[in-house]
Amino acid sequence: MPTILNNGHGHSADIAIDASLLTVPASFDSTPTGCHHSIDHPGFTSEDVPLLSHSPSLSMSPPRTPMFPPSTPCLDTPSQSPALSAATTISTSTSTSFSEDEHATKIEPSVESPSQLPKYNGKESSSISIIAAESLSFSLATHPAVVYASERLSDQDYTSKLHTVKVFDFDHTLFRSPLPNPALWDPSFLGILTSWNYCGTGWWHNPGTLELGPEVEATCWEGWWNEEIVREVRKSSEDPGCLTVLLTGRNGPTFGEKLVEMVGRKGLDFDLIAIKPTTVARIESKLASVPTNGGPQSVERYLKVHTFNTKHEFLYNLLFEYPSIRSMFLWDDRPCQVAKFRQVGQEWLEKKLLDNFDITVVQEPLLFMDPQREIDLVLAMVEANNQQVDIEVSGGPFLVPGVGAIPKTRPELEGLNIWDPYETYVPQIRRKIELTDIVRYTGIMFSATVQSIMKQMLGIQEYSNGYPSTAVIECPQWIKRPSMLRGQDLSKWVVPDDLHVTLCLGSASKEHLESVGGLNATVLVEVEALGEFEGRVWALKVKEFNTDEESNVDTRQLQIIAPNGQIYSSLDALRTAYASYESAGDELYPQVDLKHLGHLVSVHESTPHITMAYDRLNGTRAVDSGRIIEWEPLENASLSDNGSTRYPYRLVFVGTIGEKKLLGMKTPKASDQHIPKAEVSVANIIKSLTGDKQISGKELGEMVRCVKEDMERLSVENRLENEERIAIIAQEICDRVETKKCAAVQHHGAR
Repeated sequence: MPTILNNGHGHSADIAIDASLLTVPASFDSTPTGCHHSIDHPGFTSEDVPLLSHSPSLSMSPPRTPMFPPSTPCLDTPSQSPALSAATTISTSTSTSFSEDEHATKIEPSVESPSQLPKYNGKESSSISIIAAESLSFSLATHPAVVYASERLSDQDYTSKLHTVKVFDFDHTLFRSPLPNPALWDPSFLGILTSWNYCGTGWWHNPGTLELGPEVEATCWEGWWNEEIVREVRKSSEDPGCLTVLLTGRNGPTFGEKLVEMVGRKGLDFDLIAIKPTTVARIESKLASVPTNGGPQSVERYLKVHTFNTKHEFLYNLLFEYPSIRSMFLWDDRPCQVAKFRQVGQEWLEKKLLDNFDITVVQEPLLFMDPQREIDLVLAMVEANNQQVDIEVSGGPFLVPGVGAIPKTRPELEGLNIWDPYETYVPQIRRKIELTDIVRYTGIMFSATVQSIMKQMLGIQEYSNGYPSTAVIECPQWIKRPSMLRGQDLSKWVVPDDLHVTLCLGSASKEHLESVGGLNATVLVEVEALGEFEGRVWALKVKEFNTDEESNVDTRQLQIIAPNGQIYSSLDALRTAYASYESAGDELYPQVDLKHLGHLVSVHESTPHITMAYDRLNGTRAVDSGRIIEWEPLENASLSDNGSTRYPYRLVFVGTIGEKKLLGMKTPKASDQHIPKAEVSVANIIKSLTGDKQISGKELGEMVRCVKEDMERLSVENRLENEERIAIIAQEICDRVETKKCAAVQHHGAR
């Protein structure tokens, strides 16, 4: 009976899977970024591929990713013992052959001689005995996810004392891995950039995303580690009864060596380091019925492997491997995965596999790599993608990152649907990407000096803006925050890259530009009030400054902050100062024209305001500041915690009409305006991501609405070729909803 697979496009297909369909082609470099058409080792198949699962050749130990020696460790203290000094040797010198007659995949692992063993911190590592034991088909030591295993695990005295396992995620948990910087790229391009099957290999399969430069690596990635989690890892590794595991969704063949190097140099002593052995598993290949420019092209089908399923299966194996373990503690950053882990944790407790289970949600502000380095990396990815398009159009092979095979399921796990949901992926010919400047909004912009003063006035620390730093900057606070936010720790809140007043989204119309005075016109903006929304975002309400000082009834002292940071007590004083700059030929701020002032005329739906900060970790976005409806007048704002001293000034900032431009993908305009038929079920994607097939009604409808709103905002049509981008948008919505649920539970518990 054929296995029923969901093809990921909203309908199912009957696919009879046998051994002849599961082939893994030889790997080769296809792009400048080091992408492979397949990984170097196939691993094992699941119970849903019965013929291959029981192939006699699969009783052997699977081939492994090699352990390369890390550089000299950057230990925090001289007395600390070097980590990863002895490790399991894992080889990639594996030939995978396919016989049409026998319909079987043959795996012939090679064994390195002692002289070939890698060294860690100057010491030779050695293979533990269970690696070569072919009879142990379901040992963790032969699991294709494992890229490093401590020599301690070969010591039965050591493993018999284990009673607890602590499992740490890597990205945004142990390490603050960089994401694409939203200050550089248009939002419509970010989804394409992070998708694994669009822009070359995609962000998460490109090794360059962890290459932060020799200066950063020379400091052992100082400022990039989550030191709180680092302390938890050290504490765990020092406990003889605790198994310490690094478990990540990073692709092993691409990142295994790098991860081992990084944790080794940091001096972190893990018992196991496990990765995601495959992103997709090939299940079919045949000739296309419609030829391409280069002739008939093979149609390939792959089974999509989800990160959570990989982790779930690995941890299940771990519990059977070490039955003495009765407690499990996890650290992870993704709310959707956290919710699923809570479900399986409860399942393990009910099955008496564990006595204790807990998971900690890790939330840290995002960091970004050096802007120029990131731009160079992305441009290289775009170029590689466009070269791949030429290959595919001419009939060449598709580029599919992370190809492998699903690990063979041990007998204890059969029937548990570990790999559900089953989704197939059929690669399509890629599209060329052309980058161009895209105007995100037209607004009133402020100089870097003025923005710095804004942050200082309101007690916002500049180091939280996305670049690593260990220094804490104490800022003088002129204005207290909105009353609801006073006394709260906002250190992990996100400060927008550019503090500005939005006048309209995109480019302004000719009429609108004329009404505001045109691009580069100088505008005086007065702070009118403070506001917040649900304790998650706060902003300054602003208005155009009335230049007719005689008509002003407000007797408070005036403070006008000029682009160069100087503060003036009157408009005349400001004009006099800038007149002297002009006569002296000072061209530092040539765009300031105080003789012909522009105007604050907004066609944006919300009240004119400057978004100051928002709680991204709680699912909030900068645009949520537009939902603020209650404002505290600035004259009532306090200078003291007890509210006894009122703010005595009128604050005015000198800004300029400008456009915010970001690099994005140039897309051709549609020839007609008809509404295309939806080809992807957003609801089904949400159900798959949440792991709750029963979700329905109001909550599902609201999530679908949010996804569609973001799709419209990012210009993502509901088409099959955009399915991956839609899934990324849906993932963000699911994470946002789950984060709010977790926050509500924590708030209720605190009460």
